[in-house]
Amino acid sequence: MKNIYLYYTTILLPFAIILFLMRMHYIDSWSFIIFMIFYSLIYRTYIDGLRLVSKGVIDKADIWKMFYNGRRFQNFKELYFK
Repeated sequence: MKNIYLYYTTILLPFAIILFLMRMHYIDSWSFIIFMIFYSLIYRTYIDGLRLVSKGVIDKADIWKMFYNGRRFQNFKELYFK
């Protein structure tokens, strides 16, 4: 996922869908909270990890290590600007 436009679409589209569903009252507040926790902790960790793997920054086995040691913040420039 080296294309930055594809990356931003991949991270923003599910977020927009969750907000839309909440706004249209298709999901309640508890479902919204559960979806946001899943989105921020699991989905974003995996998508950010795939981007870093495709750029050669980390190995594929290290994707889930980003979850607990703050690697997303260590590679902030690589994820969002390059």
